[in-house]
Amino acid sequence: MTKLIELLDFDKKKRKKLKKNSSTQSTTDGSIEDNSSTQKKNSRARNKNSTIDNSQSSGNNPRKRRRSNKKLKKGYEVTTKKIIHDPKLIGALQSLPLFYQQIVVPVKDRHQYNDITKSVGWDFNEILAKPSVLVIGTPEAGKTSFINYLLREKKGYHSHYDAIKDFKSSFTHLYYEDKAALQRGTDAASLNSWQFCKITKYNKPKNDCQIQLLQIKNQLLKEITFIDSPPLSDSMISSMDKETTSGYFPILNNLIRKVDLILFVATSNVVTTSMSKIIATLSPYISKTIFCLNKSDKYKSFDSLTKDRKAFTDYILTSITTGEPKILCTYVKGYLSNSEVKNYIHNDMETLLLRIKKLPTQYKIARLHSLNIHMMECLYIAYIHNEMRKKERKTNVKIISLEDVGELNKCINDVPKSEFFLKTFPTIISIVSEVSDSIKPKCVKLDDVDALKSFLINDFPYITTVAGEEPEILLTFILPVSDPNKDVDAPVKEKKKVIKEIKIALPMNDDEEEEEEEDDNDSNVTNANKTITNEKDQNKLKKKQKFIKINKSTIDKLMKDAQ
Repeated sequence: MTKLIELLDFDKKKRKKLKKNSSTQSTTDGSIEDNSSTQKKNSRARNKNSTIDNSQSSGNNPRKRRRSNKKLKKGYEVTTKKIIHDPKLIGALQSLPLFYQQIVVPVKDRHQYNDITKSVGWDFNEILAKPSVLVIGTPEAGKTSFINYLLREKKGYHSHYDAIKDFKSSFTHLYYEDKAALQRGTDAASLNSWQFCKITKYNKPKNDCQIQLLQIKNQLLKEITFIDSPPLSDSMISSMDKETTSGYFPILNNLIRKVDLILFVATSNVVTTSMSKIIATLSPYISKTIFCLNKSDKYKSFDSLTKDRKAFTDYILTSITTGEPKILCTYVKGYLSNSEVKNYIHNDMETLLLRIKKLPTQYKIARLHSLNIHMMECLYIAYIHNEMRKKERKTNVKIISLEDVGELNKCINDVPKSEFFLKTFPTIISIVSEVSDSIKPKCVKLDDVDALKSFLINDFPYITTVAGEEPEILLTFILPVSDPNKDVDAPVKEKKKVIKEIKIALPMNDDEEEEEEEDDNDSNVTNANKTITNEKDQNKLKKKQKFIKINKSTIDKLMKDAQ
């Protein structure tokens, strides 16, 4: 019995071992079995498909198809870069925000464009914002009066909000709103929908120089906006290079880059000031700048006007590097006694008013020009950083030689308008070198730089041509006339035509005509026979008609019944 029990126990142990071994083998061989099972399934499916194909082809062609032993090559999808948002369909400016975000921002942020240029980039709101006009110039040149003249505000825009008079040292952006309001400091910075909210980072505290938003009810501001600038003195210009972190000049620098039209308002005394430094900053944007020799009503003779205009023109030409400045003689107050002077100045005023009237169309080209300069700056700074980084690795020195400058310029030679860019920004290499200790140069990411460069070469010129072909849009607001002393004639409203009577012609039968003729003969017995016969002949020539008159009261009744 004991032996039998031992044998049974031994058998149980053997079975347990066999089970363990079988379980391990099943786990290792499970994948093989699964593969074999899947292969069997696939082979069955193939056999089924082959039988179906043979059965279908047997009716048309009894021959069986032979499979070729040649290996099929893998297919590759060829993708080409295309403008996803076609500017012809959605508009030139409307197509830009996505491109800017995906192509320009990576290069701009990597090489710290904002910190180097002391400016802010563009965003969605700025690209699609309404046209904006910046008015700058010498003290007491009539900048604010010029804006009030264009807005047709006889009392001045200050009358909408009296507290604005306490902040004359700030840039004031005039914007449309039914209820007057002033936004300054943190309140203005928190307005993300405001196109200039990012520039508030250069604001000075409290009552010092800031960019502020004044919302007033004026119909012209529905279509275009204006920026009034604080007075600028020679003492402020002397500290222009020192004031880089906040205040007047950083704000002005950003506004010049972003606005669509600049009106530089000055008098003949500007030639004795140091405003040439400010005019030099306008040189890259000369195409969107108009220089106004204001207060021209003081000239009593045409010779004195032409003399001061020539001196004003020469002063501007010595301050700019490229382009031809647009110079106009203007006035917004006073009277012109000399007829020759009057005709000359009024022609210039008409030219200015026409430019503003066409601004809803022309601002697109100006904005695209500003964006082109911005993108060229980003690309060129990236190449400068890359060259400085190479120098630093080889010689531990970041200095760029004249030979290196030539090589850098070759990198952008195939980009449109590169010659204009290099002429108007000759100091960009020195600016990048000066801040190289605080802003360390980085090597470029080839994919990002190549994408930006190809966009500037291929896509951006196409967008610019589309913008030039878009239909013309004019201001609906009625601008003032060239003579500021005359009021604008109000548009004559068309008078409503009131129907007082309706005359209906009905055809007549011959019997009715004869009866009427007999009645006429009876009533006109006293008349001569000749006149009667003439009237009969005239009536016969006319169509046989009978007229019924319906007066206004019956018309009103018919209209009420119809309703």
